[in-house]
Amino acid sequence: MAEMNDLTIARKFLDFMVDYYALMRRHLVDANEYRMHSHGFSTLYALRAYRNSPVTMTQFANEMGITKQQLTKLVNDLEEKEYVVRSHNKENRRQVYISITDRGIQHLEKMLGGIVHEILTTLSDFPEDDKQKIAECSEILSDLMRRDAERCLERGVTPSPAPLGD
Repeated sequence: MAEMNDLTIARKFLDFMVDYYALMRRHLVDANEYRMHSHGFSTLYALRAYRNSPVTMTQFANEMGITKQQLTKLVNDLEEKEYVVRSHNKENRRQVYISITDRGIQHLEKMLGGIVHEILTTLSDFPEDDKQKIAECSEILSDLMRRDAERCLERGVTPSPAPLGD
């Protein structure tokens, strides 16, 4: 296979992302209260990583690539539904932590189940060899993204991208 330059690779990856995004929008339009590409979904999904250790609002806003004001609005909405909870640092009351609740986890799992169901419906139209290619490519891409996140952490750069748009 001929070597590709970075610009060609970037364009091919962008094509994939746009095609994938369009596919998901076609199949997941009204599957859940929070759409897969919403800030609400992104917030709950990302908070899952902090299940056992709350994260500060400031740190989480930075990781999500949004302002503290945007996160506060999101958290207000999610807290009203009892999906997240805020707590204050006992030594420094200005430091606010956020964590996902059991109800939030249950809601997220329900949303993920709906998404998986829609993906299964989409996959049912693919021949088996194409399904295998999708599985292999997904695993490879996930591994590459994890390694990139690790490199970012080593350099002191927040690896999380800005969340998907509303």
